[in-house]
Amino acid sequence: MANLPPLPKIEGDVELLLDVFTHKSLRMTGAPLNEDYGDTDRLAELGAYVLQMVVATHWFHAKNPSLPADQLSARIKESLSDTTVDTWMNAYGLKTKLRIAPSEMERSMNSSTEMRKVFETYVGAVYFRNRNGLKEIQQWISRLIDPNGATAILEDMPTHRTASPPVPSSPPAAQRYVPMQFAPPPQPMAPPPPMPPGTPYGRGPTGFAQGAHGMHTTTGQGHVVQQNLVTVALMNQKAAQNGVHVTYPAEQSGPPHAPLWHVRCCLNGKEYGRGTGRSQKIAKEEAARQAWTAMGWHQ
Repeated sequence: MANLPPLPKIEGDVELLLDVFTHKSLRMTGAPLNEDYGDTDRLAELGAYVLQMVVATHWFHAKNPSLPADQLSARIKESLSDTTVDTWMNAYGLKTKLRIAPSEMERSMNSSTEMRKVFETYVGAVYFRNRNGLKEIQQWISRLIDPNGATAILEDMPTHRTASPPVPSSPPAAQRYVPMQFAPPPQPMAPPPPMPPGTPYGRGPTGFAQGAHGMHTTTGQGHVVQQNLVTVALMNQKAAQNGVHVTYPAEQSGPPHAPLWHVRCCLNGKEYGRGTGRSQKIAKEEAARQAWTAMGWHQ
C-alpha cells in the first residue's frame, strides 16, 4: 500500500506484545489469566469494538456531503471487510510476527477470521496499554481508510484538533508525581536496632522483617540475591499460600511519549513495596521484590 501510515507501537510492555502474537496453538491449557488484561480473547473483543468506533467516527465527520445513516453503515462495513483487514495484516508484516504451531500454520494463515482476530487483538492492546491509545488508533485508522481526506476530517473532530495549548513553564500541579505514603509493616515485639538513613524497608547490612511465619533476620547480601529471583508470579503464589490478598495499584506520570510508572504492592490493603519504571511491568516487579523483602519471605 502506498503512503502506509506508521503502525502504533504497544508502549513499554514486551510481555503483552509477545502475547498478542502468540497463537492459541502454543498456549498452555488452563494457564492463569493475566491480572491486567485477562487474555488475548478479551483484547480482541475490545479491539473489534474500538475499530468499529473509530471507523464510524471518521465517516460520521466526513463532509461534502455528510453520509446518511444507511450509507454510513455501508461505508463502515466496507472499510472493515475481511479482505481489507487481511490487506493491512500483509502490508504491516504482522503475519510474519506470529508464533504458531507448525501443524496450524497453513490453516491459520489462510483463515481470514483468525487473521482478523490478530489485528483486532493488536488494536485492543494499543487501546489498553497506551496512554493516548484511542487518539493514536483514530489517527492511524483514519489514514488507512481515507488517505486523501483523513487530515481534514481529523482536524474537524473535536477531540483530535491539531492546535496545541501553550506549553507551561513548569508542569501543572496535577501532573507532578507526589510520592505515595508508605504504610510500614507491623513491628515485632522487640523493636529492631535503628537502620541507617535512607534504607528502604528495613534492609541494612542486617535487615529485620515481620513475615507470615515470624521475624526473620538475613544479611543484606542474602536479600539482594533473593530479590533477584522474585517475580510478580512468585509473589502472587507466595501470598496465596499465606492467605494474603495482594494488589498492585498503579499511577502514571510524565509526558505521553515517555511515561513513568509508579506501582505499589499492597498486602491485605497495606503497602509493603513500591517500584518505579518506564513500563508498568518493570515497576510492578520492583514493588513485588520490595514487598517480598519486607515480609521476610523465603523461596
